[in-house]
Amino acid sequence: MAHVLEGANRPAYRIALLVLLSWTFACEARPPKQPDSAASGPSIRWPIPTGWKHETFVLPPEFAPDFPYHGTEDLRFMPGFNSPTAPDYWSYDFIWWVVEPPPFDPTSLAAALTTYFRGLATAVGGSKYNLDPARFRAVLTSVPASEPPRVTGQVFTYDPFVTGLPIILNVEAELRSCPGTRQVAIVVALSPKDTADSVWKALRATIGSLDCTAAALSVAEPGRLGDLNGLGLVLIPTQEGSIVA
Repeated sequence: MAHVLEGANRPAYRIALLVLLSWTFACEARPPKQPDSAASGPSIRWPIPTGWKHETFVLPPEFAPDFPYHGTEDLRFMPGFNSPTAPDYWSYDFIWWVVEPPPFDPTSLAAALTTYFRGLATAVGGSKYNLDPARFRAVLTSVPASEPPRVTGQVFTYDPFVTGLPIILNVEAELRSCPGTRQVAIVVALSPKDTADSVWKALRATIGSLDCTAAALSVAEPGRLGDLNGLGLVLIPTQEGSIVA
């Protein structure tokens, strides 16, 4: 039976959440392609590696309304992201495309990551798992004399999709300007693997493939999701809101 989700401003969050939930149930990936919108103007190029999945959604996400940046998020997930036994479990890259240059220091970025992961874990796993609010935090340090500016450290969160267990993500982040555009990019790589592990070679290579030398500001738009295999859910935006069938 279909349920109408009230509020025309909710589809983007629903899309993001349903996409993330789809990982848990091992949905069949859509054929890799460049996103139609959201930080994917005709001059932005961020190739999608073979076998990786990708998604894009609006910032701040509804699961973290206090998130400090406005723009879009573009994600690249390694093939084994949702498999606890895979070597690339929970390993992925993302970019926060923002209009205004944000503060980029360990304290500010740690606060943003804490808000983001607390909201994500609570929205997805809060009703299924016993999540300790005190666990959510990020500990970051600046990389001296780095250009572009870089920070590294760890995020302490949970896997709310599959296990409900605590997870520590190693983080490498940098702030990139995009000449000739109205955007800056906070580029982030995360994995529970040690940064010397071979997984990081793939993460860094994907980050390194980003070309944002001349792009137009764009906005993520909700689209239709196909059947999420295990759940049998379909999200169809309507003028009144969204229908989950």
